[in-house]
Amino acid sequence: MFRRLLAHPIVHIALTGAIALSVFFCVFPDVVPRFSWLVNYAVVLMLFFLVAGLVFFFLKQPKLTFAFFGGCALLCFFLKYSVKGDGIQRWRDDMFNERLVKGNEPEPVRTELKIAHFNLSHLGRKADLPDVIGKLDADILSVHEVTPMGDRLLKEAFAESYPFSQTLVDIGIYGMAVYSKYEIENIDTFYYKDVPNLCGQITKEGEAFNFVSVHTLPALNEYSKRRLQQHLKVVEGEVNRQVGPLFLFGDFNSVTWSGQIQQLLDDTGLMESRMGFMPYSVSGGLSFTDLPFDHIFYTGHFTCLNFQIIQGTDGQHLGILGAYRFPKKRLHG
Repeated sequence: MFRRLLAHPIVHIALTGAIALSVFFCVFPDVVPRFSWLVNYAVVLMLFFLVAGLVFFFLKQPKLTFAFFGGCALLCFFLKYSVKGDGIQRWRDDMFNERLVKGNEPEPVRTELKIAHFNLSHLGRKADLPDVIGKLDADILSVHEVTPMGDRLLKEAFAESYPFSQTLVDIGIYGMAVYSKYEIENIDTFYYKDVPNLCGQITKEGEAFNFVSVHTLPALNEYSKRRLQQHLKVVEGEVNRQVGPLFLFGDFNSVTWSGQIQQLLDDTGLMESRMGFMPYSVSGGLSFTDLPFDHIFYTGHFTCLNFQIIQGTDGQHLGILGAYRFPKKRLHG
């Protein structure tokens, strides 16, 4: 009875139509703004289509199997080509490095640095944050939604390991701070309306680079979506005004493959630290429900060595961690 129901043409048309519409809303979210939120769950949909295709394959439903696998493939291509990073180049460099360095003179020492970004609202107990951060050994800590109490706690906990800091505390959601092992120079703040954005310059081992810390508001409706686009335009102008190596990090409240982030990366030439669209934690596990709203973007002066999601003991999202080489190593090409 169940198989006969699945074999009915109306069921085929309904499910195939639902798959097609889901893919369409993910790839073209601006066409029907009411369903633009689906783009955030493109990875979840892709995996669901894959599992559903396997289920219908074992149920011997070839048409539904083809439909779900087709939807999975389309979303996979969409996600793959929506991530603007240098993951393939990283792999090639590692392979060439293994082959060319053996038997040759040691390659010059290059500066390596680690950047971690957190949002205090993601942590249930603020007292746990020093323990989490201490294990990462990051050179730079970007922290958002920093309250006066949170700032005091972090400064007391890391007075020795992170002696330099710049903070914009707020009792609401606009507080942000950058804690560094190295001196922060050329500090400035620029605003989109009432939302602050922090920028500055840090030098490690004689290599100077700029940073911009951004916290946007979520796009919950058409008004807030336009507000997000305008905010990112202001950020774009600041990034393009900066000269030299630069990191752009923070809470963007948009996934990597969204139109807003894609436009930002196209207009600034920045790259995404994530190697793909599947989020990996520090422990190496996959987090299928984790939406990548926080990002670390960087200019072509760097090579991203590693990028990981930082999770708490109960699996909650705490932040992100990226490791980079500077200046960029070029072994071929």
